[in-house]
Formats: sequence, C-alpha cells, structure tokens
Amino acid sequence: MKTAFRNILGLSILLLLMFSVARAENMPEVCTQDCPAPFVKNKFWTTQYGTASANIILSSTNFLACSSKSYALCYYSGPDEKPTGKNGKKLPSLPCKTSKDDPNAADCRCYVESGNSYVDIHSIQNTEAYIETVRICGINGEKCNNMASEILAKLAIRRGRTPPTLATAPVCSYLQAASNGITAMAPKAELVSTFSFAEAKHYTRTKIDHTCIPAPYAGCMTASCTFERNQSGEQTGYANCHCPIYTGPFQIGPTDRKTCNTGPNNVWSASYSPPKNQ
Repeated sequence: MKTAFRNILGLSILLLLMFSVARAENMPEVCTQDCPAPFVKNKFWTTQYGTASANIILSSTNFLACSSKSYALCYYSGPDEKPTGKNGKKLPSLPCKTSKDDPNAADCRCYVESGNSYVDIHSIQNTEAYIETVRICGINGEKCNNMASEILAKLAIRRGRTPPTLATAPVCSYLQAASNGITAMAPKAELVSTFSFAEAKHYTRTKIDHTCIPAPYAGCMTASCTFERNQSGEQTGYANCHCPIYTGPFQIGPTDRKTCNTGPNNVWSASYSPPKNQ
C-alpha cells in the first residue's frame, strides 16, 4: 500500500510540475536562459518500478539518442578482476566500489568514449533535465530521436523512403561541457555516464541478459563523472563516476559474466528491464 501511494503521489507531483512548465508564458522548449538551473536530484518514481536511480528500461524508445564530445561508459563496471574478452585477451579492470563516504553511492571506474550514445529517459538524475525531456519526448521517449527510431529510419532509407524527423531530446544538451569544463547535468561533472556499443567488440556475449535477485547495484545512467588522470595530470582514457546505489532485481548481461556476486565491497553497474508480462 505504501509503495502504491508513493507511486501515485510521485506521478501526481510530476504531472503538476509538467503542467506548470507547459503553461508558463514565453517558456523556451529547453533551458536556454539563466542556465543551468540549480541542480536538484530527481527523486520521482519515473516508472512503477522505482526512481531514476533504478535505471529501469521498458522499451528501446527509452534510449534517447545523443552526441557529445565525451561521455562515460559504465556498462562493464563491477568487480576488481580483469575480465577475459574475445580471443582470451584480458580487458581493463573497472571496479565499482561502495563509496567510503556515502554507503548509498558507488565510485566506479568507466571507459571514456566520444560521439553517439544513449540516455535512458527513466534514469535522468537531474530533475530539470528530466522534466524538460519528458515534456518534449513523452514519458517513454517516443517523440524524440531514440534507439528504436534510428533502426526504423535505417530501414526506411533502405526502402527508398524518407524517415520522419524527430526532435533531439533536451537532456542531450546536459551532456555538453561548458567553457569551464563542467556539464549542466550535475555540479563538478566533467562528463556524464550514458550507454553505447562502443566497447562491445572487445567483450564476449551471451544470448540473453542474466537477471540477478534483488540486491544492491549501481545505477550509473546520467551519473556525475570526472576524468581519471595520471600523476602528470594527463587523462588516462577512463573516468571516475559517482553512481547512486539502488536495491532491486537487475541484469548484468548480455556479456560473459558468470556471477551476480562482485565481492564484499563491489557492486555491478546495472539496470533492470522488467518482464513484459509484469
């Protein structure tokens, strides 16, 4: 009963805020004046399964297509040990450890990539960015350029048809670093954690995701990250991301990961895609 009440209350507040924003006179489609707005952590239940920190995926339209000079890829982060990739090659160690200063967060080592990536609309941790994006893109992201629309566009082009033009999600602007080197997503965020297939070619894959029973995991989507630097101050090609920890069922595939257990102080960077019949 408490969970149901929380869901209804959270949705009611969200709809009220969206209505207020939509009715504001001369309100720009995205935040373009006196920006970024002061950071407020998104505590809405963005789906019936949890808050933005849960990293819930309901559909491929949830993955909004963005492009940025730099982003962090935390999909493979978790244990301390180096995983074995294709052809038996050892891959980088990408530990994701419970923060010493905050038991509700994890400090994760992630890849640094550039170019195209995807943001899960249900996992936007900045309240302003979330409200702007839902207002333009719809609750599930279907009104903006997304992973599903990109696939349909490619099919249309192959058939000689002109694909429909969809808007770029407002959240994409929050991935861009300003002149001071900080993004609008969160204070001190030099780059933001998103998702892409950039490193997939190095990892072995299983056919399906492996679902783990309810346990703590790091919901790194749109988490605040900084560049990892060596003693000379040079960027190493990796990022340090501060990810909220959420407790619930989660998936760690489809890669060759054989256990949900990461050790006493580590957690998987993960997400959860509920069964379609739930």
